[in-house]
Amino acid sequence: MKQKRDLAPLTGALFVVLVRVAFIGLGGDTPQGDASARKVVSFYSDHETKEVLGAVLLALSTVPLLAFSALLRDRSGAALERRSVLPTFAFAGGVLAAAGFASAAAVHFALADYAKDLDPSAAQALNALDSDFFLPFTTGLAALVLGTSLLAIRTRLLPPWLGWVGVLLFVVFFTPIGFIALGLSGIWIIVVSVLLFRRGETATAAPRPGGPPIATTD
Repeated sequence: MKQKRDLAPLTGALFVVLVRVAFIGLGGDTPQGDASARKVVSFYSDHETKEVLGAVLLALSTVPLLAFSALLRDRSGAALERRSVLPTFAFAGGVLAAAGFASAAAVHFALADYAKDLDPSAAQALNALDSDFFLPFTTGLAALVLGTSLLAIRTRLLPPWLGWVGVLLFVVFFTPIGFIALGLSGIWIIVVSVLLFRRGETATAAPRPGGPPIATTD
């Protein structure tokens, strides 16, 4: 009987889809950080339900992100011939990113839910915080991408070229065009997710000098 394919790797793709829907599909064109108090209150009064749903969906996206990060740690640990901190480093990046997304969701939820009830200046301040609350999750995603990329270069878990692309994305994350790396990292995670899904549960360790690759399983 043919075994059912493990769907766990697709949690990475699910995470990206949920984030895109939360930010673009539901979040939409929210006021800039320097928007006037009147504009902030008016926007969130008119779009409260949609923005609250966006915040809830963003918080929900952290569940598949954590699952994907745990799977990466498990698969990469099996693929390594020697002990390494890289699987734990990549996992820690995923945890930091999840915490960042959850915190951003909480700030946005509070803004959408209470903007019309707060003093306008307080709503304006909360909007400024919401607008620039990206460093926790972008730093976490950058660490997740870097750790996984180095594992791709060192092992046969993923194609080495994907690892070098990830290293480049990590560098771009911390430049003035870091928003481009944030967008491309979503595509990168989807590619990793699909490749791991197609590969199944079998991982191949880095070859020993003078010897064939070592096949390992979860």
